[in-house]
Amino acid sequence: MGDHPRWSAVLDDLERWLDDAERTLSGPGPSSGVEQRSGVEPAGAASSPHAPPLPWAPPTGLGPMPAALSDRASSVLSRQSVLVARLLEARSAVQQQLGAVRRVEASHEPGRPVYLDALG
Repeated sequence: MGDHPRWSAVLDDLERWLDDAERTLSGPGPSSGVEQRSGVEPAGAASSPHAPPLPWAPPTGLGPMPAALSDRASSVLSRQSVLVARLLEARSAVQQQLGAVRRVEASHEPGRPVYLDALG
């Protein structure tokens, strides 16, 4: 961690959250828990799983980011941008699936077999 342990801890947390998000998008579900070392709360780290997400706020009292960590921070930013694009694609797919489900629900013809074309 060098001379910048708090900055390194912040980047560690961001990288871990990105890893968790990437696993969630690629696999069956999220990993187990998020450790807190930097004191920065991730978005959604509310006291209950059904509580609204907490807004993210940058850590305070760290001072400017050391130049030695700029490459690592740039890598985190790049990964975040890629992840945002993947999340937008996933949201679009879910919206299409919900639209198909709503069309079936709107048919109001109970008792008839329903075949759902998820691709069309």
